[in-house]
Amino acid sequence: MQNTINSKRSSLACSYTTQVIWLLLILMGFAPASASPIEEAKLWEPVTWTFQNPSCTGNPFDLVAQATFTHAPGGEKIRTELFYDGDDAWKLRFTGIHIGQWSFVTKSTDPELNGLRGKLEIRPNPGVAGFMTNYGSKWGRLGIDRAFVPQYVMYCDPLTLYRNPDRIDADIHTFFVEHGFNGFHLTVVCRWFDLEKLRYNEIASSSPNPDPRTFEVLELLIRKVHAAGGIVHIWAWGDEQRRMTPKKWGLNSEVDRRLQRYICARLGPLPGWSMGYGFDLQEWVKENDLRAWHEYMHRHLGWFHFLGGRAPDLTQIYDGLDYSSYQQHRPDYDVYVKAINQYPDKPTFLEDRFRVRKNVYPKKDYDFDMIRRGLWHSTMAGGAANIWGNLLDPRTDGMSHPFPNKDQILTWSRFWNDRFRKELVRDNSLADGVCLKVPGELLVFYKEDAGSVRMDLSGLKEPIQGIAVDTCGRYEEIEIAGLRAKPHQTFKAPRRSDWAIVARTIVSNVGAGS
Repeated sequence: MQNTINSKRSSLACSYTTQVIWLLLILMGFAPASASPIEEAKLWEPVTWTFQNPSCTGNPFDLVAQATFTHAPGGEKIRTELFYDGDDAWKLRFTGIHIGQWSFVTKSTDPELNGLRGKLEIRPNPGVAGFMTNYGSKWGRLGIDRAFVPQYVMYCDPLTLYRNPDRIDADIHTFFVEHGFNGFHLTVVCRWFDLEKLRYNEIASSSPNPDPRTFEVLELLIRKVHAAGGIVHIWAWGDEQRRMTPKKWGLNSEVDRRLQRYICARLGPLPGWSMGYGFDLQEWVKENDLRAWHEYMHRHLGWFHFLGGRAPDLTQIYDGLDYSSYQQHRPDYDVYVKAINQYPDKPTFLEDRFRVRKNVYPKKDYDFDMIRRGLWHSTMAGGAANIWGNLLDPRTDGMSHPFPNKDQILTWSRFWNDRFRKELVRDNSLADGVCLKVPGELLVFYKEDAGSVRMDLSGLKEPIQGIAVDTCGRYEEIEIAGLRAKPHQTFKAPRRSDWAIVARTIVSNVGAGS
C-alpha cells in the first residue's frame, strides 16, 4: 500500500505542474480555459483529475464542489462531486457511459474549485462490462448487454485487505477462475470512519470524517474485480446490537450524509458494485430511514448503482429500493420463484449469507451439497443473487475458505456461460423437472436425483442439439442424439444424479445472403 501512496504523491505533483503550465498558457492566450488538454479514455474506464486547494478553511470534507459533465452531441448530463483526498488535494472522478466527447465545468463556493473546466474523449471498449443494470427481474451488465446471476463469495474485511492488498489478484483467481463465482461480498460498518475500528463505541469523535484509507482499499478491490469481469456487493452497516450502525451520530444526520456524499463522489463513478444498507435491519431501521438514505444517495450518485435493504422472510421494510432483498433461511426453488414474482420489475437478492459451519445454527446453515443445489435453484427460478461462504474453520477476517466441491461450482458457471439469457422465462409444463426457455430457440431443463428427464420439445424446430451435464461432477457435456421437435422426448441418464439439459434449434447459415 506504501507504493500506492508514493505513486499518488507523484501523480499529485505531476498534475499540479501540468495545471500551472496550462494556467500560464491561458493567461498568455495560447490555450482554452480548461483544467487540462483533451484526454482520452475508454468506455467504462474511470478517469481522475486532481486539483490543489491550499486556501481551504474549515472541514474539507464539508466543502461542496460539483462538476457537471455534458456529452456532445446528445447533451446528456452527469453530475458528481469532487472529493477530498488529503493534504490540499481534491479529486474529480468520471466514467464515460457513451463514446464521444464529454466536457465538464465545476461549481463551488470555494473560488479555487469553482469554474474548473476540462474535456475527455471516450473511445469504444468492446467486450467490457459496464455498470450493473437489470432486464426486468434479471440482473444485467451494460456494455455487454447480458443478463447474469450474481453469486458472491464472502470476502475479507477492509482492514485485512488494506494490510495485504496484493492478495486480491490471487483471490480472484481462486474464487472466480477456479470456482466460478462472479463476485465478492464484504461488510464495512464503522470502518467508514476509521479503518481500524469496527464499532461506533470505539470511535470517540462526535463528528467523524470518512477515512480515506478505507476508500483507497475499496476502490482498489472494485477496480480489480471489475477488470476481471466481476462485481462487488457492499454491506454499509451491520446491526445495532453489535454497535455496527451510524445510530450514534443519527441516521441520515449531518455525519451520515457527509459519508454518503463521499461514497457517491469517490466510489460512484466506479462500475461494478452494489450496496445493501446492512443486516438485521428490522431491529433498528424504519421505512422512512431507508427511503431517506436511498433518495439522498441517488441524488448524489452520478451513475446508477443498485441500493437495497433486506427484510425478514419475504417481506420488505421499504419497497422503493432498487432490488428486492430478503433474509430467508435455506430458500428452495419455490421460495426463489415466489421472491422473484413479488417484484418482477426489479432483480432479487436472497441477501442472507449462506454458510457452511459447524453446528452454529443447525436449522440455518448449509452443507456443500446444499450450496451446489442452491446455485441451480436460484438460477432456474429466474436468476436471484446469493452470498456463499465456507466457514468450517472460521477466519477472524470473516472470509470464506475455498470450497472442497469447487469443481461442482465451476460446472454451474461453465454451463450457464452464454446460456443465461435475458429472454429466458419459466415454463415447467415442458418437463418433469423445472424448465427455462427462450421461446422457439432454447430450452434448459433441470431435475434432481433423476435417472431420466422427460421433455417437451415441440416448441423447437429441427434439427435439435441436445447436451446433458451432470451437475454433481466436473463439467462434461454428454451429447443427446435423436431429439425430435415433439413432446414426450426422454433423456435416459447413464447414472442417477442431478441433471441439467440444454436443447436448442440448430440454425443453419447455408444460403445466408444469397
